Amino acid sequence: MFKTKTQANLSTPLFYGLRSKVIGCLLLLLISFNLKANDNNIQDHNLKAVYLFRFAFLTSWGEFAPNNKQFNFCSELDLDVSNTLQALITKKPTQANYIPYSSVKDLERETCHIIYLSTQDPSIINTFKTSQPHALLIGDGQPFITAGGMIAFIKVNNRIKPLISLHNIKPTELSLRSQLLSVSEIATNEGSL
Repeated sequence: MFKTKTQANLSTPLFYGLRSKVIGCLLLLLISFNLKANDNNIQDHNLKAVYLFRFAFLTSWGEFAPNNKQFNFCSELDLDVSNTLQALITKKPTQANYIPYSSVKDLERETCHIIYLSTQDPSIINTFKTSQPHALLIGDGQPFITAGGMIAFIKVNNRIKPLISLHNIKPTELSLRSQLLSVSEIATNEGSL
């Protein structure tokens, strides 16, 4: 059936209106995917900060436990994980103390229980091991473990998980509780899974 000129004019704006709505929906969909990807990054550093905080309470410290029951968390300045950790510790001042640092020398007079590092440099990691012999050194990625780190955050099935080197932890005379070990990947002596 043929449309009259009046019917054609009435359907044309409807077509353009529908088309602009579809384009608008597609744009919203694309924006939401981008936001979701950024949310994953936010969640990653939030999750790492929570893990860091919980590590202190899932470790058997023995004679190296703090007398005042307040753990010292030492973390590099200006990292997203550090900022989130600091905010978390601020809410629990009786359990923890946040100590920011920019170099190993900043921690010479401190006793750290948990140290979060962004480096994978073996010489820097060894310097921390020497200056803080009973601290857990925590960083990111399998190369951190290979370089001598004790616990590293890795992605498994797109989720953050701790990778633990029992070999690298042994000299600290600390032991990790089974609750932590059960949710972690365990590295071999060579730093691989």
